[in-house]
Formats: sequence, structure tokens, C-alpha cells
Amino acid sequence: MALRPVRFVQAAALVAVAVAVLASAGLVLAEKKKDLSGTKHDVASAGTQACIYCHLPRQAGGELLWAREPNSVGTFSGLKPLCFSCHDGTVANIRKYAFRDDSPLHETVPGVKGQDCDRCHDPHETGYGKFIKFSGGADFCQNCHEEAGPGNHPVDVDARLLGHLPLDSTWDPDTGDSLGTRLWNEDGTEPGTYVKCLSCHAPHGGLPDTAMNTMGISATHEEFMPLCQNCHYKQAEQ
Repeated sequence: MALRPVRFVQAAALVAVAVAVLASAGLVLAEKKKDLSGTKHDVASAGTQACIYCHLPRQAGGELLWAREPNSVGTFSGLKPLCFSCHDGTVANIRKYAFRDDSPLHETVPGVKGQDCDRCHDPHETGYGKFIKFSGGADFCQNCHEEAGPGNHPVDVDARLLGHLPLDSTWDPDTGDSLGTRLWNEDGTEPGTYVKCLSCHAPHGGLPDTAMNTMGISATHEEFMPLCQNCHYKQAEQ
């Protein structure tokens, strides 16, 4: 009989630990919960759940319960057909350069979870803009790639301060402008004067035969390199 209070205390302690673990797990789940209501992907009609436009609990197709047949135009596979179903201009803004076979895009493994379009994007709310999964603004590449070191071009450099403002600082394939070196603010979220990863590289819409570059490495002769000399030009040539 004397052992019962001890056992009771031990049992109570175990229950307390279990409750604490479950509570912390609940917090984690709450943090990971996403809600696309009010985002650009909330295209459902008024009074309709935001999820219904893309997913159905019954009579759906495919592993992710697609509500309709993805647009399979071209050689797309994995998640890309579903993305293209809206981003072909029928619902969302036209992003032709993100679905061109002749335009270098960030490497994906179609159909493999976490390595397809969802390598960088989550179609639900992420809080980082453009449904990007990572922080860092125009330097979000550094979440997976090593930071620029002595052997690579530096980033987070104020081009205005160093006197290296590009001759062409625009890059907007949506308007047909696929050449230029974009500069960003210090956070990498708005236009500014800083060189960031996305100044010279484009995960979508890079130039053919380049490492997703926004400008070519070489031109008609080896002495001229547009990607470099758009910023590094002689002052006398301004």
C-alpha cells in the first residue's frame, strides 16, 4: 500500500510529460498550418472554400485530390501541368517564360515531393511573397546554395556606392524585356541599388545556354562579356 502514492506520482509525472509533448506538437502543427484565404491563389467564388478550386475530398483525380484535369500542353510533367493550368493566362498572369523548354529554369525532379515546383514554392500562404518557401528576398537562393565567397561574385553590395550602376537595370520578361541586371533594396524585396543573387540569375526565364543568367556571358568576341560589363564598364564610356 505504501508504494501506491509513489506510483501515482510517477504516473502523474508521465501524464504531465505526455501533455507537454502533445501541447508542443500542437504548437508546431499550428505553426505549420497554412491558409491561402485572401492570397492570389484564393480564386474560389464568394462563399466557397478556398481549397475547393484545386482539391476535392471525393471524386478527385491523382494523389493530391485535384479538382480538375491539369493542363498537359507541351512536355510538362509532375506539378508543372497543374501550375500551367492557371499560369497559361486563363486565370493568372501569363508566365510564358516559366514554361518554355528553350529557357533555362531551376532544376526540378518532376513528381518527386519537395523537388518539383514545390522545391521553391508552396501554393499555400508562406509569408515571403510569390509563395516562395524561403526568406532572404532576392537572396533566397542562399537558403540552399552556399553564400557567395571569395571565389564567387559578392552579393549584398551597394552598386551605387561603388559606382557600378548597370547600364541596363531592368529585367521584365512579362513585358518582353529579358535582358538586364536588376538591383534591389537592402532587404531584396523592392527595386533599389544592391546586387543580389537575382540581379544576375533568374530561376525562371534565364537566357538559353547559360546558368539561368539574365544576360549572356559572351557575345560575338571574347573581349566583351555583357553579364559583367553591364556593370563593370569604363567611366569614360558612360
